[in-house]
Amino acid sequence: MQLAKAGLGTRIRTQITILVFLTGVTSSGLVALLFLILQSGTGTDLRVQMTANRVAPLLRTLDALAPASRALVVENLRDQVIQIDFGRLVPTSEGTHGRALPKISEALTAALGGRIRIAVAVEDSSGRLRLGAQMGDGQEFVVRLAQPAPPPLVFPMLPPLLIFVALSIALSLWAGLRIVAPLTRFAAAVERFGLDGADAPLPEEGPAEIRRATGAFNRMRERILRLVGDRTRMMMAISHDLRTPLTRLRLRTEDIDDAELRSRMRRDMDVMENSIADAVTSLRQSSVPENFERTDLASLVGTICDEFTDAGFSVEFAAAERVAGWVRPLAVSRAVSNLVQNATKYGTRISVHVSKPASNMARIEVVDDGPGIPAHERQAVIRPFYRMDPARMDGGGFGLGLAIADDVARSHDGQLTLLSNQPNGLCARLDLSISARPLA
Repeated sequence: MQLAKAGLGTRIRTQITILVFLTGVTSSGLVALLFLILQSGTGTDLRVQMTANRVAPLLRTLDALAPASRALVVENLRDQVIQIDFGRLVPTSEGTHGRALPKISEALTAALGGRIRIAVAVEDSSGRLRLGAQMGDGQEFVVRLAQPAPPPLVFPMLPPLLIFVALSIALSLWAGLRIVAPLTRFAAAVERFGLDGADAPLPEEGPAEIRRATGAFNRMRERILRLVGDRTRMMMAISHDLRTPLTRLRLRTEDIDDAELRSRMRRDMDVMENSIADAVTSLRQSSVPENFERTDLASLVGTICDEFTDAGFSVEFAAAERVAGWVRPLAVSRAVSNLVQNATKYGTRISVHVSKPASNMARIEVVDDGPGIPAHERQAVIRPFYRMDPARMDGGGFGLGLAIADDVARSHDGQLTLLSNQPNGLCARLDLSISARPLA
């Protein structure tokens, strides 16, 4: 229940994913910052180097040729990346509305050895370069780069960024399989842990911390099951040993002539037998699992009410609709019987109502007109063996009726709620989940 209520940001899977992703992004940022520091002030130098690598071999080749041979070479060297034409580059006549780049002109001239001079360098709005070059003999050329030069920082950093993102995703998946999966199994085992010992010990796997926690849980599970087993055997032995002398006492009361004394002794023995029966019932419910079955709750509860009516009690039953679902029928019968029996002890008129407040929930309400239970005592009376004031102790018993009903409710992912009935009395509301379930 608590795990279902946890927010997305509180899940360890989300936290590990965020941590790994931020680590990757931070690493990428640090690498980019280092690259920026190393390349600080050299953006122009990087672009000059890239441009020189493309243009310098062609310009040096043309400069080495005789002017008469250059036209043929220029025509043959024309491709889709670099275009070279005779003439002078005038920025305003190109119609590109570009901006002059004097630093690149000077840097390229120096990179070419000084014999070939870059007179004009112009960049248009799309980032393409136009160069006006002058050979050593004075002949001028226009060099056009058909492709824009890549940004000096983004292009080198793109592959590392993609690598870090891929690593972040891979590490997140690994963390989920390696760390989160064992934790999920551990939490599920804790949630479904029962006193019947039906579940096998949890495999000890995963990181060392999770293995230690799993081992501690398995040892705790064994101790609890051992204690429950000892308690069950002890109570069964006590109940068996008490029934034999009770039977002898009941037989001996037949020899008592005083009818009033004989009646009081029988009532005391009935109280003892009911107490023993409640204790045995509580033990059996916690130690013997029952399978979930598709059950018509309206019919089940109606049958219980008819039995109390046949016994002489005033019990009214009503069902708003047919309520059917997956429950443990014997456990629900025991819980409803305890609630109705409690109501008959302290009230004269009892009404039982079955409804369906939600598609996967069933509600059973047992209402009496007795003295009721004060608001500050309603949670306490659900605890096993809790005894309230003498006004509600006349029925005897160990105080297990409400505790048994509460256990049944919680085993059905529901709850038992005690409410005030106006003008007087108590309303015991039993909410049960009736959605489909696997076997116990």
